[in-house]
Amino acid sequence: MNILLIGLPFNNIIEAIQRSNLLDKVYIAGTEHLNTVPNIEFKTIPELIQKAKALQIDVAINLDNSLISENICEEFRRNKINLISVNKKWMNLETNRLATKQLLNHYAINNSKILKLPLKFPVLIKTENSEILADSMQDLTHKLEGLEDKAHIEEFLTGEDFDLLSLWDGKNIYNFNSFPNPTEVQKDRFDLFKTKLSFMLSDEKADFTGFFTTHLIWAKNDWYVKSFSIGVNSEIDIKSALAETKTDFLYILNSAIYQKLNEIR
Repeated sequence: MNILLIGLPFNNIIEAIQRSNLLDKVYIAGTEHLNTVPNIEFKTIPELIQKAKALQIDVAINLDNSLISENICEEFRRNKINLISVNKKWMNLETNRLATKQLLNHYAINNSKILKLPLKFPVLIKTENSEILADSMQDLTHKLEGLEDKAHIEEFLTGEDFDLLSLWDGKNIYNFNSFPNPTEVQKDRFDLFKTKLSFMLSDEKADFTGFFTTHLIWAKNDWYVKSFSIGVNSEIDIKSALAETKTDFLYILNSAIYQKLNEIR
């Protein structure tokens, strides 16, 4: 397989690709050069598509979320080049928190409640780009007055945090990692959450093949979604994920392209 990484990749993802028995060649198309991997320079998405065709790329992985708003998914699909990337519509999981909360609530997936009149502190003031902790009503009023962005107030949850890295293929979901040393209750609730997440994407006909991370917290004896991050966006994500799975990384990507992630055990 010929693989193209779009954007600046992490060492762990390059190492995972280079360890694969399915690899022929790997290239990057990013802003920085790596001595070990050929760099493909481009200025526009059409230029990148032409170079990907010339290199006979089997699978491209988009690691640059700024290109999602430029319709990289639609352009690659139109040119019949396999791309691992969340599309513009589902980028809203990360960028539109209120819409995401409504979606989660519809599928009975736990997330922190929006509060109209806080009776217990601390609480979180959330905008689309920030989270601010308020310890009292006076503190809350003061911090709200200083905000220019539209904000809402949420309950403040405390507990153990966990990041779940997932790959969706348009029909099936593959979860790379699991919570370490879970109790029976944590494991049961974790399995239920994963089932609900998969059902949500399937029922909403999520039309992308791509990575995303769900930021979870164990609170009130259950798992709650704090937020989503689109793509593989930290070395911790890919490092922990690849430490748990024994399946060839490129085999997983190839399975995703053909919507066969459900066949991986």
